[in-house]
Amino acid sequence: MEALCNRHGLFRLKEELVRVPFVVKGRLVLPPEVSPESVREAFSRAGEYATLVKMENVQVLREPVIQRSSMKYTGEYIYQVMPAPGAYELIEPETATLADGLYRLGVDDILDYIESIVSTLLENYSLAMRVLELLRRTSEFPEAFLDDWINSTASSLNRETARQMIDSELSFMGKPGSQYLEGWVEVPGGAKSGWLRQKAVEIFGRNENMPEVKRPYVRAMPTRQLHITAGNAPEVPLVSALRAVLTKSAAVIKMPYGATLSGAFFAMAAVAAAPDHPITRHLSMVYWQGGDEAIEAELLMSGAFDRMVVWGGHEAIASMQSRTHFARAVYLNPRYGVSFIGNEAFSASLEEVAMRASLDVMIHNQKACSSSLVHYVEGSAGQAVRYAGMLQEALYRWDEEIPNFLNPLKKAQLKRMRRGRYIGAEWLVNTREGEFSSGVVVIQDEFDILDHPMCRLVVVKPVDRLEGALKKLNQFVSTAGVYPEERRLELRDRMLSRGVSSVLSLGHCENLYSGMPHDGMLVLGHLVDWKNS
Repeated sequence: MEALCNRHGLFRLKEELVRVPFVVKGRLVLPPEVSPESVREAFSRAGEYATLVKMENVQVLREPVIQRSSMKYTGEYIYQVMPAPGAYELIEPETATLADGLYRLGVDDILDYIESIVSTLLENYSLAMRVLELLRRTSEFPEAFLDDWINSTASSLNRETARQMIDSELSFMGKPGSQYLEGWVEVPGGAKSGWLRQKAVEIFGRNENMPEVKRPYVRAMPTRQLHITAGNAPEVPLVSALRAVLTKSAAVIKMPYGATLSGAFFAMAAVAAAPDHPITRHLSMVYWQGGDEAIEAELLMSGAFDRMVVWGGHEAIASMQSRTHFARAVYLNPRYGVSFIGNEAFSASLEEVAMRASLDVMIHNQKACSSSLVHYVEGSAGQAVRYAGMLQEALYRWDEEIPNFLNPLKKAQLKRMRRGRYIGAEWLVNTREGEFSSGVVVIQDEFDILDHPMCRLVVVKPVDRLEGALKKLNQFVSTAGVYPEERRLELRDRMLSRGVSSVLSLGHCENLYSGMPHDGMLVLGHLVDWKNS
C-alpha cells in the first residue's frame, strides 16, 4: 500500500498539492496530473470563498492551513487533487450479479474481510501517520482528537465488535442477526392459514391438492446503498462504510468536505487488503460537491439505490428528503445534547459536577450530536452563575491541555451573540491571546438553539425545577446527561417520551457499545430488506 502511494505520489504534500485517490467499485482511480499554477489560477477565477473547482477530469478541494501553535489560519492553502467520477459508473444496475456473488457471503467472510483491512492498516502505520499529518494541517479539530482517530478506527474494526453489531441490530424473534444475514431462518411458531383457505375447503372440499400451510422463513437481504455523510468528525465516512460492509451491501459512500483524506485512506486499505473480494468490488468511496446536479440527478433517480443514508445539517436533509422519491431513506438529522443539573449539586462538590459536565461538552469538541450545548440548572439565578463559574474553570483546563480553534464564521457568530440578541446575558469567557477559547453564558430569557456556534460555548439556563425544563426537550435532542443519578432515574422515561434518544449519567454521554441504537434506530436493521419465504 505504501509502495503504491509512493509510486503514484498519493497522500504526499508537494508544492501545496495532495493527490487523493478514489475507489469506484473496487477499482483504484487516480487523479490526473495537474500543475500548482493551473490550480491556483482556477481558484483565482472561482473567487475568494471557493472551496472546490473542476478542471478537466479532475476536481480540487481547497482547505486553509492552520498553525497548531497559535490555532490560527496561516493564509496558506492545501489543495486536494481528486478524480471526477461519473454518476453512472457508481450505480449497480445488475442485481442478478449481486445475488450470485456479494449477497451469498457468510458472516465469517465479512469478519475475515474486516480483519484483513485492520491488518493492512497496521502494516501501513507510517502511511497512516502521513495521512494524519495532512489532517493536522487543515482540520479544525484539535490535535488530540485527531490523534485518537487511528486508535478509534482500529478498535471499531475488529471481529468481536462487528459480530456483536450484526447479532444485536439484526436480531429478530429471539435469534441473532448473523443467522438472518447468512440465509433463510425458520420463524418460530409457524404460519397460520387465512380466511381464503377456510373458504376454499367449503367450496372445493378437502382434497390432496389443497395447498398445505408451509413453514415460514425470513432472511435479511443486502441492499444497494448510497451514503451521504457529514464532516463533523473524520470517522463518519468510516462508520457508513462499516455499516455497508456489515450488511454485505453494494455501497457508494460520499465523503464529506473535511474528511476526504480519512475516507480515501480507508478505501485504499480495502483495495490493498482484498482487491478481488466481492465487498471491495462493490464498494465506492468518492467525493462530489453537495448539490451537483451532474451527478446527483442520476444517483437519486428512482431505482438506482434501495437505501439512502443521509447525514448532515437542516438544508442537506431537507434537500435529500425532497429528492429521494421512493427509495427508503435513513435520515441522521442534526441533533444536540443537553445537561440537567439538579439542585443537589450545590450540596455536593460543585467543582466535581462541573468537571463531569465538561466531559459531555467536549465530545468531538462540541460538534457531535451527543455533545452538550445547553445546561438546565435547578436553582436561583445566583446558583446558576456559581455553576457557570465552575464550568468555566473546567473548560479553561481543557483549553490549556487541548487548545481550541475557531474559524472566522464562529468568531463572527459569537460577536453577534454578545453584542446583539444576548447582550444582557452574563458571559464568563476564557481567552487565548485575547480571543475566545471557551466560555459559559447564563441566559435568563429564551435561547434559540440555531444561534449556538458549537465551539466550546455552554448556555446555562436556571430553572425552578428540572421538571419544568422537560418542555424544552424534543426530537432534536439526542442525548441528555443528568445529575444526580436518582433524578435521572426519576425523570428518564418522561425525557425519553419527548423524543430524546439517550438519557445517561452526567459525564457518561460519550460512552458507546457495539450494536447500540443510533438516533432511536438499530440502523443495520433499516439497511437490509427483510424477506419472507
